[in-house]
Amino acid sequence: MIKNDVIIYDGVCIMCNSFFRWVHKNDKENVFFFSHFQSNFSLKNMNQLKNADSIAVILKDGEVIRKTKAVHYILKKTKKFLIVRLLIGILPYAFLNIFYDFVASTRYTIFGKYDNCPVLDKKYQNKFID
Repeated sequence: MIKNDVIIYDGVCIMCNSFFRWVHKNDKENVFFFSHFQSNFSLKNMNQLKNADSIAVILKDGEVIRKTKAVHYILKKTKKFLIVRLLIGILPYAFLNIFYDFVASTRYTIFGKYDNCPVLDKKYQNKFID
């Protein structure tokens, strides 16, 4: 069992890397550790992660949440974007996941892609699991 929730993100996606940095900066209560889908940690946990490819959160109890539910959870834990959290809380996840899936499927075209995962700055390494 892990001691913190772990956010798994797409390490080669520029948008996902920006989100990772934003969460790291706004995780004032140190709720999260981080890893990316290309890491050894993710490869070992792929059965648990199933079809996730852009973002997932492995909770301390081992439950995995994905897509809109994961984003909502992260925003709630960082205590940011109250209006967005309220909207996500009102609308059904199934509906919001249609929008999520569109953004996820076009993220490389819209935001770009690294050739491989960028080397992390030292300030991120203490919360990163490889």
